[in-house]
Amino acid sequence: MRNIGEVLKFRREGDVGIVRFIGEVDTAMREPIIVFFDDKIADGVTTFVIDLSETDYISSAIWGALITILKHVRDKGGDILMCSPKGQVLKIYNVMAFDKVFKTFPSVYDALNYLRRNA
Repeated sequence: MRNIGEVLKFRREGDVGIVRFIGEVDTAMREPIIVFFDDKIADGVTTFVIDLSETDYISSAIWGALITILKHVRDKGGDILMCSPKGQVLKIYNVMAFDKVFKTFPSVYDALNYLRRNA
């Protein structure tokens, strides 16, 4: 099994966590991803910007985990913003109507600007 560092990169700006998913994010990563996000929430990150620009595939189990994580952050007054879905990820994103669940932006830069304007 791959470790979490192989499928995501993280950086923090204040109380915003920027998470870049990389490559294929499959079902085996479900629990490590939930633990990762829960740890960041416990560390005070209330809002996440998830960059999908380098993501080739996300399993349905991971999408489900992201919905669970969204509930956790909204309970803390935060949110999850998605950026740059493309290819197969964008196709599933649209078919499953995740654009109705998550605010979606063309880039991390645009998402961060949105957060700054609405702080």
